[in-house]
Amino acid sequence: MNALPSPIATLFERNTALCGFSVLGCNDIPDSCPRSGDETELFVGDIGISPSVSEKQYADIFREVLDALSEVLAEEPGAADSLRGRTFARALH
Repeated sequence: MNALPSPIATLFERNTALCGFSVLGCNDIPDSCPRSGDETELFVGDIGISPSVSEKQYADIFREVLDALSEVLAEEPGAADSLRGRTFARALH
């Protein structure tokens, strides 16, 4: 998965405040975070948003990030390995 998956590209188009986010695996998150025990779990971390937004707007963007990742996984079931450990960032030209 070299190119930006379509659902993630669309996510950045819709949310101009979203600067980027990381997709983490179980080994990348603190021990205090709850897990289901499934080693293939993915977690979203390091969400960058600028300018600052309200808590509701942040929650809405977070939900859209999750939805975009779910869509990528539904379209490409083996994508979890290529998403894990990857950071997606807005390209500035």
